[in-house]
Amino acid sequence: IINIIIKNNKVKSFIKYIINVFLIASFYIMIAGFSAYFSQQFNVNRVFSSIILLVLCYFTFKKNVNRIIKISTILIPIIILILILFGVKNISNLTNIKTSTNSEWLFKAILYTSYNSITLIGLTGTMNKYLKNRKECIMVAFCSTAIICSLALIIFFLLINVKESVEIPMLYVAKEFGGIYKYLYNIIILIAIFTTAISEGYTFLENISKNSIKKYKTFNFILCISAIPISLLGFANLVNTIYPIFGVIGLIQIAIIIIKK
Repeated sequence: IINIIIKNNKVKSFIKYIINVFLIASFYIMIAGFSAYFSQQFNVNRVFSSIILLVLCYFTFKKNVNRIIKISTILIPIIILILILFGVKNISNLTNIKTSTNSEWLFKAILYTSYNSITLIGLTGTMNKYLKNRKECIMVAFCSTAIICSLALIIFFLLINVKESVEIPMLYVAKEFGGIYKYLYNIIILIAIFTTAISEGYTFLENISKNSIKKYKTFNFILCISAIPISLLGFANLVNTIYPIFGVIGLIQIAIIIIKK
């Protein structure tokens, strides 16, 4: 899609560079999220938990990871279902919700949305195998928007009354609900972190190695080793710093594509 839309080689290289930086940053964030999970839930040392996931990632990258990436196609519907169950259980608490707003909420919402657009190019590029006409494209866009907005509202109402300062607030919510909800969300979040780390890391390695097996092995080692110190910066700190930056870059990328198109 980039090669078709963008003719200027410098602009094309800039967008590809941004996508690769985004992939490696997302990989680091997933490693930090994994260590934050075990630290928050079981008070496990962050370095130790990061090393466990990185060892799994390192050896997974050396194999064919397509099967593991495909797990996400099964996982996503399960996550949606569990979030809906959380939302239904939370209905009785809606009367106790206290909200407050500030002037920055719209700007933050735009940034959070636009950072996701960085990898949207790759995702939409694969959809031509399934969408055959304009009507189908519109229907998929409409349904996807409706589902995402609904889930966003559910998460909003779940998190708005979280009083404690924690790195992964949804774990706190699941713990408060207790019972099967706690165990379901714990399992889902671990699988989600692992599959996301694998897909982001593998795509980055494929892009940067350019079909060179030697480069792939070297960058695989460097990627996994470098993730240890970066993960110690903290999941929440990385999210609060990196995502807004990529939000601004995402807006620039959207503008470039619209103008060039």
